[in-house]
Amino acid sequence: MKKLLLIGAVMISAISFANGHGSMSTGMNHINGGNMTCKMMGNKMGGNHMMGMNMTPELRKEMQNDMIKIQEKQLEISKIMNTSNPNMKKVESLNNEIYQIKANHMTKMQQNMTQTN
Repeated sequence: MKKLLLIGAVMISAISFANGHGSMSTGMNHINGGNMTCKMMGNKMGGNHMMGMNMTPELRKEMQNDMIKIQEKQLEISKIMNTSNPNMKKVESLNNEIYQIKANHMTKMQQNMTQTN
């Protein structure tokens, strides 16, 4: 009986964990149908808006390219971590590149906010 309860609890926790957590991304932004949207805001904003900002098509394209670069680097990290002997120096380097892209991304967003306001 105890084994059955233990197995049931493990299965329920594994299913709920897998169902509730789609990925290990930071949750910053993602590309949804060509528009960049904030995960927290859902699909409420589209077109030239991202978190309430007006964006030019050029800036929107830059932001999309930044997010694609981040996703590529995260995928590369996942591939490295799934090996039997991961190269942690490479992972650290990729994480630093991701943070640099995010910092540049945030700077662009702040510059856009000051230009449009």
